[in-house]
Amino acid sequence: MTENFDEIEKRIIKVLDDFLIEAEENKYIGNKIWTNRLKESIGDLGIELNYEVAIGGFLDKFEREWLYDIVWYQEDPYNRLIRIPLIVESEWDRNYLGIKYDFEKLLIGNAEKRLMICQSKSNQVERLFIKFKEAINTFEENYNDRFLIAIFDSDTESNFYYKTFTKH
Repeated sequence: MTENFDEIEKRIIKVLDDFLIEAEENKYIGNKIWTNRLKESIGDLGIELNYEVAIGGFLDKFEREWLYDIVWYQEDPYNRLIRIPLIVESEWDRNYLGIKYDFEKLLIGNAEKRLMICQSKSNQVERLFIKFKEAINTFEENYNDRFLIAIFDSDTESNFYYKTFTKH
């Protein structure tokens, strides 16, 4: 079955895939450098799409972290919040219980799109997708919400697996 990614999701996926090439070329080691560069890359895409971006640790480039690891937002001319196109959480723990709490922040969030970035061993990727789908379907609010899940394969360290889920 082929995923039906929309244009923004395709752009996000390209950023994540390009990041893997960058990480390999620059020999990034450790979760901190990975997380910071990944956040910055997604933030840069938000700026390119004319959104304001909030991400911790980049005060010279983005607004400070606000509720989520990354927030793309728009304000009116009076600096009043009018829309949140994307919220993002990332967690590098391979255990679902370590990922669960960050993911649940996305469940309760009010945004057009949600992105969860995490990692898993190759043989656990599909199981993790099922856990996310069950969590989305069990949550009793926010119908028609769309989630893009990006799971990094920690065994091969060479690719992300992507799926979208929509709350029905």
